[in-house]
Amino acid sequence: MAAQYAARVICADMSPQKGFCLVGPSHLEGIADVISTCRELFASKVERADAPAGVSGVEQDSLLKVRETKREYLRNLLSNDDLRRRPLLVDFALSDAVLGIAAKYLGTVPYLNRVDLLYSVPRDNDEKVSSQLFHVDPEGLSQVKFFINIFDVDEAEGPFTFVPADETSRVMREVGALRRQQGKQHAGRYLDDEIAAVGASDSIIRVKGPQGWGVAVDTSRCLHMGSRVHPGAFRLCLYLQYCTTRERGNTFDVERYRQDPVRYLAVEHSLASRGGEVSAPHQMGGAQ
Repeated sequence: MAAQYAARVICADMSPQKGFCLVGPSHLEGIADVISTCRELFASKVERADAPAGVSGVEQDSLLKVRETKREYLRNLLSNDDLRRRPLLVDFALSDAVLGIAAKYLGTVPYLNRVDLLYSVPRDNDEKVSSQLFHVDPEGLSQVKFFINIFDVDEAEGPFTFVPADETSRVMREVGALRRQQGKQHAGRYLDDEIAAVGASDSIIRVKGPQGWGVAVDTSRCLHMGSRVHPGAFRLCLYLQYCTTRERGNTFDVERYRQDPVRYLAVEHSLASRGGEVSAPHQMGGAQ
């Protein structure tokens, strides 16, 4: 089924070697409506905050805060109920332009695991922790995640940042050797200084840009980090995850796609997650 689907679908291609594909509005049909829906959902879950000096107009309207502790820097905003009330987001995740990228790269009709809004805010101090440090994700052997900017993102917003898969393989191998030489134990997080020490700083890609721009990336193969948000800024992105293995995730409206063999195959597994927690602490990373 995946081969037949890939043969007919028209979409951007992820590089098998590098494990990513930058995407923009020209690749993502319907992204304008998706952005509008995401912003409405965001506004429904937050309260307005005072805008920093020098920010005005529409930008002021987007400066919001969640009613949660400021110590948390990365938050999952959407629930299964949100997705049922706003089916446009799941429809977008299952569109040819998006699902097609994942299916072609993974060589299968993947499990759609997560559809969420990730909200990144500044930490109380400059210490980098958890997913703010370079790492690869543990789910399966390969996967595809989309991170699509809902508001414009520059350096202050703490952009999603990654190293292509081919360079990641070298970095992990050489940092491992460097740690052994220094008598250090292996750790799953990689420091900026270690990336620089093996000459990979120039390989780092930061997903900055206007709303509607983003990346499809295999986070099991690409070192990545993000949410290094500067004071007075925030980042909101649409997060989509496709896996080749069954993982705990959202529960989707399976009946909505029963008449479509490809889409149904991508979501029918989600019934097993019914009643479970949809957030993924091992991915999101708290301040531990």
